[in-house]
Amino acid sequence: MAVKKLGELLVDAGLITQEQLVDALEEGKKQKGKRLGNLLVEKGFATELDIAETLAYQLNIPYIDLATAVIEPAAIKLVSEKLARQHIIIPLYTEKKNILRIAMSDPLNMEALDDIRFSTNYQCLPMVATSTDILMAIKTQYHLSIPIEDIVGDMVKEKFIEIVHDKELSKDTEELLKKSETPPIIKMVDSIIIHGIESRASDIHIEPQDRMIKLRERVDGLMRDVMQLPKWVQGAVTSRIKIMAKMDISERRIPQDGRIAVRIAGRELDMRISTLPTQYGEKIVMRILDTKSTVLTLNEIGLSTSVYDRVKAIIERPNGIVLVTGPTGSGKTSSLYAMIRHIKTPEVNVITLEDPIEYKLEGVNQVAINEKTGLTFAYCLRSVLRQDPDVIFVGEMRDLETAEIAHQASITGHLVFSTLHTTDAISTITRLKNMKIQPYLIASSLNGIVAQRLVRKLCESCKEPYNPTDEELLKVGIKAKKGDRPNLHRAKGCDKCGGIGYYGRTGAFEVLVINSQIKDMIVSNEPEEAIRKVALASGMVPMYKDGIAKVRHGLTTLDELQRVVFAKETEIINIICPSCSEVIRTEFSTCPHCGYSVIPKCPFCGREREVDWKHCPYCSTEFNKDIPFDKGFPTHLEVSR
Repeated sequence: MAVKKLGELLVDAGLITQEQLVDALEEGKKQKGKRLGNLLVEKGFATELDIAETLAYQLNIPYIDLATAVIEPAAIKLVSEKLARQHIIIPLYTEKKNILRIAMSDPLNMEALDDIRFSTNYQCLPMVATSTDILMAIKTQYHLSIPIEDIVGDMVKEKFIEIVHDKELSKDTEELLKKSETPPIIKMVDSIIIHGIESRASDIHIEPQDRMIKLRERVDGLMRDVMQLPKWVQGAVTSRIKIMAKMDISERRIPQDGRIAVRIAGRELDMRISTLPTQYGEKIVMRILDTKSTVLTLNEIGLSTSVYDRVKAIIERPNGIVLVTGPTGSGKTSSLYAMIRHIKTPEVNVITLEDPIEYKLEGVNQVAINEKTGLTFAYCLRSVLRQDPDVIFVGEMRDLETAEIAHQASITGHLVFSTLHTTDAISTITRLKNMKIQPYLIASSLNGIVAQRLVRKLCESCKEPYNPTDEELLKVGIKAKKGDRPNLHRAKGCDKCGGIGYYGRTGAFEVLVINSQIKDMIVSNEPEEAIRKVALASGMVPMYKDGIAKVRHGLTTLDELQRVVFAKETEIINIICPSCSEVIRTEFSTCPHCGYSVIPKCPFCGREREVDWKHCPYCSTEFNKDIPFDKGFPTHLEVSR
């Protein structure tokens, strides 16, 4: 059966008439070398998109929108630009079994398929695209430097990334990577990394969308949009990053993890790379770790004086467990490093188990966990106990086995530091019980729990004072007085902070010290609320209250604190005593300033009553309905019998 020509297919599909086809062919004789499709478009008989979609439907060949297609650099290298322009084709990607996918405006052009097959030694599978899209793709893919220069602009400014390779690689390879005149895609990836480092980003996100690529950075815990990249760079950028991280560039269907060691301006950084297949391609996240950055001290992580003393009390004990809790990205590891730095001396043998090692500690034996090779926390912890340690840092208690070994180690004379993902200090005890740790083991081994969050600090260069509302003052425990209204501070924005108004972060902490009374309550399986009341009576400051102190000192804002720290209503709202007008907490039953009973009581029997009650349910006293209540508390009560 003879293969139909392009014009015949379009006539059969009803896109053009036989007369229009004849007209276009006659015009083609006059304009030699002019393609039939272009002639049909010029005469207005059809559009490029109509022709492409009709061919795709008639021939059962996929249509591809090159504006959203991901083109692999490796495929581009297989076909010369001259051959691509000659036949108006663009190579897309390679498949297994030596197959090359190409986009063509005329998939019936057997001469083109034969030429490409001969030059590449690949079997060609065509897809249909418009001529305009193919020519634009040829222009960008074969001449990347020009459009990429426009995209990158001045982001790099003479800086470049040097990849720190393994020692077995040749010196020639390292020298090539040091050259400032890098290929365009390498320069683009370098600029993305450099911009993230200079912006103090902890993570760089490359997120494929339908028609573009979104570049975002996480700075001070929040995501920021950086720029949008054109869709046609997606394949090249993804391949470059995967090559740098020693991943399989041909595998796009499963998530992959890798690592890149880079050096920029003499500063060595470790980058952890993660890929995830999504609807529009592989999403890439690059986490930036500065392993040689200075470890903070206890004085630098944001501890108030009272909290600092409580932390010292639990970490300076010779044995036991100290847990730091909070969600991912709440600064747990930095706090633990600061604690270890505080207690580390030449006489103490400290061993850490981490995944990954985020900072390098002088004089500390650090072990990198590798789950893939079987080097798990539990397996390493058993071996570490035979290494004569004094202090053990376990990156995370992920399972029962690790938790049990850590607890056993703590009661046999070791000081153990670790982390858990819980919302506050008290709920950590319940979490340990849910992990099937025996209550007596928790009570005997636990020194204390530090729960924390990170709040953004106001930029010192541009923060400005303002007059808060009465409600805001009540939330921070300040009484509004006429002529003497204290100021709070708010974000403004300047060049230093990038117009955000915040620069850097500090911690909001909640420290539970396990005393003998709380130990007994843990063994007795007392509820969380009962333990919380005892902990507060023992001096524990709730995390929100610790954050409020930082708001009052102008370190952060009330909005930022409420964004990060969840607080109960009793922690957020203060009240004013109806008797002396001082600010007191809602949980108080008696004003500590004047002794006034702020909880409504029956004046006859003295029992607590509700504001809307008309009779006392205990002694049947009828309350006078005409006496108003001030803010829910009685100014005075009258009794009628």
